[in-house]
Amino acid sequence: MAGISAGASFVQRSLTKGRGLVRVVGFLGAAIFGIQCISLSSSGLLPFSTVAGLWPGANLVSILTIAMILCLFHAYTYAVMGTLAPYSGADYVVSTRVLSRPLGFAASWTLVIFSALVAGSLIALIPQSTIPTLLRILGTVTNDSSLLEMAASAASQDGVILIGTICTVIAFVGTILPARTIQRILGGGLVLGIAGWGILYYQMLSVPTSAFPAAWDRFMGAGSYGLQITLAAANGMQMVTNPASVTLAGLLVGFWIFYGYFIPTFFAGEVKKPGRNLLAGSWVSLIFTWAIFIGATMILWRLVPPQWLSAQSYLYQTGQTETAMPWIIFYAAILRPNIYLVGVVSLAWVVTLINLVQTYFMYCSRIILAWAKDGLVPFGIDYVHPTLRSPMLAVLIVAVLAQFGVTDAAQGGALGSQLNFVFFVVCAQLVPVAAMTFFPFLRKEWFESASPLVRLKVGRVPVITIMGGITLAYLLWLIVSSFLFPAVGGTLRAGSLVIFAVMFGSGLVWYFMRNAYMRARGRSLAQEMSTMPAVEDEAEA
Repeated sequence: MAGISAGASFVQRSLTKGRGLVRVVGFLGAAIFGIQCISLSSSGLLPFSTVAGLWPGANLVSILTIAMILCLFHAYTYAVMGTLAPYSGADYVVSTRVLSRPLGFAASWTLVIFSALVAGSLIALIPQSTIPTLLRILGTVTNDSSLLEMAASAASQDGVILIGTICTVIAFVGTILPARTIQRILGGGLVLGIAGWGILYYQMLSVPTSAFPAAWDRFMGAGSYGLQITLAAANGMQMVTNPASVTLAGLLVGFWIFYGYFIPTFFAGEVKKPGRNLLAGSWVSLIFTWAIFIGATMILWRLVPPQWLSAQSYLYQTGQTETAMPWIIFYAAILRPNIYLVGVVSLAWVVTLINLVQTYFMYCSRIILAWAKDGLVPFGIDYVHPTLRSPMLAVLIVAVLAQFGVTDAAQGGALGSQLNFVFFVVCAQLVPVAAMTFFPFLRKEWFESASPLVRLKVGRVPVITIMGGITLAYLLWLIVSSFLFPAVGGTLRAGSLVIFAVMFGSGLVWYFMRNAYMRARGRSLAQEMSTMPAVEDEAEA
């Protein structure tokens, strides 16, 4: 009875501090958040601009498909996590209650800070890459040199900071609105993003299969198409010799491409019927984006050989930007050089990138809210605006960190390196995933009283232990492969690992300092974090 009473006390305390947050995100909303965090714009470019050149000749369809299948197991683990603890920061709640309070907080701390910094680097991509690329496409298609000058201006350090700051403010304002309004904004952006991909499909499917070489030469110079593979080979490109091992190596990038399908777990306190909607929403977002990217790959293979796509990606990554334009939006534009179609695609790319940043602001702020409920951050950060129903201070903290990321990216820093970020996220996720995998054995009473999805078994073995075990093995492989295979491991320099170690260590230091501070005032983090929130819905709106 004492345990039940303590649990009820914890739930009441959580509901009181979180008053104002309501469950408004249903299945469709969870899917929209997942798709927008994966990003039809940012991730839609990666298979052709990055993966193809990292492993020249690798089968993109195999990499994306195997990654998607393994991500389904990962999505299940996180959906059950959100079902077990349907509150803000569900992964943090589970890891600190089940496995280790210090390790759980340090992992969450690392995730939030790096996510916020990477949100800044994503914002910086708008003036650094997205706008210049789109202006270069428009300038090339229309033969307007002034657009090329504008592209260079946007990508300058001052341009990146100015445009990036404006985009940060836009993302901040768009994320302090009520959750239902944010969902509508993201939904509108998703419709625009789907329309953009529809245009790309039309541009590439409405021409003969032999049309691409002539279209490329018309805009990039006579004979240019035929020289790309030779030029890439002269710069050191070598085709892969072991497709199976390369496909496995590419899974880290595959996880990067699909990263985001599970983010509703981080704000499970605003998801209606989390036991159903978290799993369905994450799986739908995964399969939907996978289908779009696979379709685009197959359509491009209809027009050009995979080796040519690898050459373009490789040349771009080695600095040959005058001859390389490895962007699917450029490939489509030269086939159907219609200024209005290119304009709609350009708008869709910018809007969905800002939507992507909003999803980062959303999930990071909710995890900070969970820390505040436990007393791990100063009083007041858990403030929820009574009208907007938004944790404004928590969102502001994330926006400030993101602005540091913008500035770092503008100056050529590596804090917001997205590939490094995915590696760091994988390391940080080992704690909550291990907690969820062993939860049935470490907290037997909680497991037996949990919701049906959490308690599912195959014979006598809990399903979450099986799915969590597969997820844990997948995460460990992603870590190992980043060092075994030079294409990825080469980007993880000693400095990056030091940054991760310092960040994780600072989380541990913060936890113990905060624990000492609370004990001096008669409170104990051990007591605050000793119970699992009960599964019961807050008010729905």
